[in-house]
Amino acid sequence: MQTISAQMEKETQPWAVPNDPLWPERMKTRAMTYLKRYDSCTQSILWTFMEALGMHNRMVLRAGGAMHGGMMSSLTCGVHTAGLMILGLLAGRERLESGLDGMMPIILPAQRMVKTLTGRIGGHSCLDMTGVDFTDLEAAMTYKLSDDHERCVDRVGDGARAIAEVLQDLDARGALYRI
Repeated sequence: MQTISAQMEKETQPWAVPNDPLWPERMKTRAMTYLKRYDSCTQSILWTFMEALGMHNRMVLRAGGAMHGGMMSSLTCGVHTAGLMILGLLAGRERLESGLDGMMPIILPAQRMVKTLTGRIGGHSCLDMTGVDFTDLEAAMTYKLSDDHERCVDRVGDGARAIAEVLQDLDARGALYRI
């Protein structure tokens, strides 16, 4: 039986964050397009970045499937969960056995990501930003079909751009590394 680390090392690959100044705008446009076409703020952003960075593990996309609609409960916005998942893919610990030491490199970047996204999209709670209780499926569908939903499309775009900008800055400063 292989250890967790041995299994994960088969999937390990260094991914380069583009330093192209137009990359954040492309991530914004692509994420908005995916949201309009396929729904799910989390998965739209997550797949935008995975595709751009050459990550093709569909299980990661599936993991984001229960995160939209504020984790299906109007709580933390999917823009935030997607941003943290992407950051984790790039800088999260690779070996569970590395313990707290393995988690240290991502703590400050994750805090920065959350703070940046909260400021950029105007909050972190789906309920606070939309006024919709997504546990009420009728209310969720009414919102989805309303003009107000465009605000979420804009949030996804602004969030994707912010995620790209944070990643580019962290990469330029050498802060995207894994233990």
